[in-house]
Amino acid sequence: MRADELKQYHTFLTTPILAMGQSIPGESDLRINETATRARAGLLNVLSAVTMVILLVRPEWDPVIYVGPYVIFDMLMAAMFGLTPLSPSGLLGTAMTMRSKAIWKPIKPKRFAWSLGAIMGITCLTFRLLEMPDIWLFAVLGICFMLTWLEAVLGFCVGCWMHAKMFGCETCALD
Repeated sequence: MRADELKQYHTFLTTPILAMGQSIPGESDLRINETATRARAGLLNVLSAVTMVILLVRPEWDPVIYVGPYVIFDMLMAAMFGLTPLSPSGLLGTAMTMRSKAIWKPIKPKRFAWSLGAIMGITCLTFRLLEMPDIWLFAVLGICFMLTWLEAVLGFCVGCWMHAKMFGCETCALD
């Protein structure tokens, strides 16, 4: 299928509205737009960086209490319903890339990666609520920063790589 033919399938919302991804002719399963996924990862990368800076400069503001639930919600909504319509970062990432070429990838590895992202968010929030030493919180935040940077900048999804190793299915490597 030609690129201009695939472009017509790059929409803001999926059809039906809560579908996990897009149906692409010639593909047996649903696909997700990797370009929008990388934009979303970039947004979450900035969020993790700002959170770490605030924790260093103004620890009394305690951003993890606010950022943690947001990230958990965002990751769970993306894992259950895809980038749109319920994932706030997914909506923004999709809107930012509407004029960019869509790169279609399998959805299952992304769902696995986003589930791991929700676990990382739960870990951060739990560490904060249990008042564990900041070094533990910074370690998890640093890992979140690194993973979102790898996805956004290099297009390497560690969760997708893990999914491929564990289940032996398609990877999310860029074409």
